[in-house]
Amino acid sequence: MTQMIERLIAAHWMLNREIRRERARRTPDQFRLTRLKKERLAVKDRLFRHIPDAAEMRRMARAVLRRARPAHA
Repeated sequence: MTQMIERLIAAHWMLNREIRRERARRTPDQFRLTRLKKERLAVKDRLFRHIPDAAEMRRMARAVLRRARPAHA
């Protein structure tokens, strides 16, 4: 797996996290939500250019996220 794909997967994950945070606010900023969603879609489009098979992309994303998360003791 290339570093570029790993960076794209990490960016997609971070954008998802930011979208969840913004939605959880008492008064979410709709402009910011729209911008974050557009960025997330652009990242997803770039990922699909490199990995057209959705099942393979999910498998790779799980592997990247497993490595990125600290092990629980």
